[in-house]
Amino acid sequence: MNTFLNRLKNDERGVSIIEVAFLLPVLIGMMISVLQVGLYLQAQNAVRGVAGEISRFMAVESQKRNSLTPSQMEDAALSIAVTPPYILQISQLTIDVSESATQDIDRVRKMDVNMNYTVPNILGFADWGVLEIDYTRQLFIPEDLVREDSTDTTDTGDGTGDGTTDGTDPGTGTDTGGGDLGA
Repeated sequence: MNTFLNRLKNDERGVSIIEVAFLLPVLIGMMISVLQVGLYLQAQNAVRGVAGEISRFMAVESQKRNSLTPSQMEDAALSIAVTPPYILQISQLTIDVSESATQDIDRVRKMDVNMNYTVPNILGFADWGVLEIDYTRQLFIPEDLVREDSTDTTDTGDGTGDGTTDGTDPGTGTDTGGGDLGA
């Protein structure tokens, strides 16, 4: 019996499988945690990138003299957020665009863009509250310039750019050749 116990004590077969059984769950947990942190960092960069894109979008629209409502800005931000390179999940994202409470600069609209994104949790059993990104960015959008003259020079689409629809000179009423193409 004593020799059996000595032989069992010195036998090292099967030790590695027990070590793997102890260490494998720890290693898998660490790998999943690294993936979760990577998802969080990607989402944080994506949210900041979307805020920058909507800021550039609004600057371009302002230069084209397009004045958008906050809901149109929200829709544009959502459409940017779900496309590459950002690929945020629309069900996890809320965007709120509102006029800032204080308007500090003349002829500039100050808007607040608040984005809230819940990062998908790949650890289904762990509910981490830190996986929510709340980001606010202020947008400064130039207002349309106020015209000094009182005449309306809005182009009406007839190709003349003079504000008339029939192709006549607004000052004299003579035909400028830019009127109805079918006549």
